[in-house]
Amino acid sequence: MRNQPSALTAALANVPATGVSSRKAVWIVAKNRETGAPEEVGLWTGDDDANLTVIRGADNVTVTRPYLGGGNLLKVSDIPRVSDLTAQTVTIDLSQIADAVQLLLRTYDVHRAQVEIHEIVLSPETGQPVAPDLPIFLGMVDGAPIKTPRVGEQGRATLKCVSEMMMMLRRTNPEKASYEAQLLRDGDEWNLYAGVVETWELSWGQ
Repeated sequence: MRNQPSALTAALANVPATGVSSRKAVWIVAKNRETGAPEEVGLWTGDDDANLTVIRGADNVTVTRPYLGGGNLLKVSDIPRVSDLTAQTVTIDLSQIADAVQLLLRTYDVHRAQVEIHEIVLSPETGQPVAPDLPIFLGMVDGAPIKTPRVGEQGRATLKCVSEMMMMLRRTNPEKASYEAQLLRDGDEWNLYAGVVETWELSWGQ
């Protein structure tokens, strides 16, 4: 069950009277192609760059991160809420010409990059986030096609993301049935007694 902050619960309860608005914030941990070091990029659907306080999904620690706005993040698809082992699939549309997106997709390596999506609920009075909350999606990038537009059309880059936990639960390990892979393991039981049986001398009836 989701443990929602009390301030956020109160704000949502007052929606009929005060109204509410929200923004999507995406945090991506890619990889530096040269050094292999992690590279973090934050994008959100707000108009301006902002430091947003959220609850990190990996360890439930409250952190403040820089998120770039101003059209870098175009759209986040609907996130399915499921209660079974169905792998959630989410698409994230990014501006193809934005400098931050060019850095993310062309300079960094986003293959299997970690993705964390938050929904930022804004106060109708102040326009500021109501309270830090847990992510609504945790997953990894499973594809990043870039659409080059024709003249007069709008181009975009799309990150295809899948929920990491469900993918790990459903993943099979072909090496469990591989004799060659078992030979590489320390303490291999398949090959431990090879050649011993053929030296046994058993008399009939014993």
